[in-house]
Amino acid sequence: MSPRAALILGLLCIATSACTTQDMVTSTGKARFADYPDSLVAALQRACDSPSQTFLRPTPSSVECREFLPPEPTAAIILTYDGTPENLPELVIHFETRADGSDFIVENEVFLHVPQKKGPALKVRQSDVGLNRMLDALYTRAGGVPE
Repeated sequence: MSPRAALILGLLCIATSACTTQDMVTSTGKARFADYPDSLVAALQRACDSPSQTFLRPTPSSVECREFLPPEPTAAIILTYDGTPENLPELVIHFETRADGSDFIVENEVFLHVPQKKGPALKVRQSDVGLNRMLDALYTRAGGVPE
């Protein structure tokens, strides 16, 4: 995870209102909310505001922050995954919300979107314990219960 992505997630944690603590266990990337997680969506939108970032709402139930990375990691990603310099890779932090009875489930994904010279873009995911803890803390501060 880039330092900027860590900063984004840190800012999201600060920007959400409810503060509670909990022991962290293995993250599923999901959390349950009693109400629609407006504070989580608003925090992501506020944190995703640098010139290298784009806040998107790809569907009515999803939001994401896309970020271009610094030149050195970008070059390494292009070379490692047979990408293309004409369409640069991006770090994507994606949240999907769905109703579950009277509650809402939010799932997240953090991945590299790597356009290819030929064919569809690759979605490269890597597990990071620190990132998972940060996302679970974010969910908790936004009023959710990590699952």
